[in-house]
Amino acid sequence: MPYVTITGESVHYTVHDEDAPLDLVCIHGAGGDHTLWPRGLGDLASCNTYVLDLPGHGRSGGHARDSVSAYAEVVEAFVAELGLRRVILLGHSMGGAIALRIALDEPRWLDSLILACTGCRLRVPDETFALYRTDPESAVERQCHVSFSPVAPQALIDAEATRRRDVSPDVMLRDYTACDRFDVTDELGEITIPALVISGDIDHLTPLKYAQFLEDRIPDARLAVVAPAGHMLPLEQPGEITRLVSEFVGRRVDS
Repeated sequence: MPYVTITGESVHYTVHDEDAPLDLVCIHGAGGDHTLWPRGLGDLASCNTYVLDLPGHGRSGGHARDSVSAYAEVVEAFVAELGLRRVILLGHSMGGAIALRIALDEPRWLDSLILACTGCRLRVPDETFALYRTDPESAVERQCHVSFSPVAPQALIDAEATRRRDVSPDVMLRDYTACDRFDVTDELGEITIPALVISGDIDHLTPLKYAQFLEDRIPDARLAVVAPAGHMLPLEQPGEITRLVSEFVGRRVDS
């Protein structure tokens, strides 16, 4: 699998090159990695799909960051290093915050946004920080409990809990610090590129009202609600998010 060196760190990514006019760059959320995203995204003929592990996550080396802006710099360097020219950023949760931050930087290569299960503010409860410092196992169990809808298969929840147990508590604390510090509420009106906002109907971490706020404040945004789905919508509803992304990318190709 390919790697690229960014600020001296080895960043892992997967790529499905379709020789297409658009590049889809997928950014996972706090404590996540490339396995969040459905395999179907790699089958989209209308775009070249790049799925990266942020530094300190998944198969990437380096260290996690404690600010969304710092992660945005990594993604911008990733795009530059690979020479991508017309990019759609697809971000989940903290990844959506990173995409919003980059959109506000207005790089010439950015075509549009897909914002999944995210918001313009991502406050993290004090008890979440405390639990990861004192009892990481309980923290994982609690976060997995609230991350899925009530109808999600238990096997899916258990698999995600197993993956999260391998994530260092330090990585989680840095990621949650980045989320907690993030706030672009007053800047959303400055984003003029098209945006698709996707939300699960039973998302306890970034509720539907967060997505509705993004749709209201970003001038060229539209909202798609997936039901039933919780915060880990890409895992619960891989076919539906793939369909929504495919339709959006198809419209961007024709624009």
